[in-house]
Amino acid sequence: MLQMGSKGSEVVELQRQLAAAGFKPGPADGIFGPLTKDAVLALQGYCGLSMDGIVGEESRRALQLLGGGPAVQKRRLTANFKEGEFACPCCGRLKINIRLVHLLERLRSGLGNYPVVITSGYRCPQHNRRVGGATGSEHVLGNAADIRVQGTAPEKVASAAEGLGFPGVGRYSSFTHVDVRLGHLARWRG
Repeated sequence: MLQMGSKGSEVVELQRQLAAAGFKPGPADGIFGPLTKDAVLALQGYCGLSMDGIVGEESRRALQLLGGGPAVQKRRLTANFKEGEFACPCCGRLKINIRLVHLLERLRSGLGNYPVVITSGYRCPQHNRRVGGATGSEHVLGNAADIRVQGTAPEKVASAAEGLGFPGVGRYSSFTHVDVRLGHLARWRG
């Protein structure tokens, strides 16, 4: 566990990972000070974790998943979702905001525990361009999934997602887009 006052090589690595994920921990000096704590709090808020400024197992895993890397196809993220379901289809890499996965678990439960099929999760920038994804897509950030729920109309899935507080919800005829973007709500029909 790392927290205010921690020092050493583990803190240097944490600071490097935070910076690579877009958070601002200050210099990688191995001292867990106020800037590093602020970056950890930002990470925890972004990922929907308990905001205590302490880096335990949950925060480490969230940071690792945001940092990107090869997906382990069968490794579980949660009870009902595996890394491979969210991996980019062209390169097999995974970058995922664990907040998205936790909300998808809640959505699954709220819709009668029918399987939620991820039709598009993380997209590397090249794949996103190939499929005509929006510039700055939440998929590229690891914040989005296009889904289908067995036996449930996309309109009903979208309404349930909005009720759970997904910030981004797109309604399409054959699937629903959900995301955990920051800063504003987005609703659209495609």
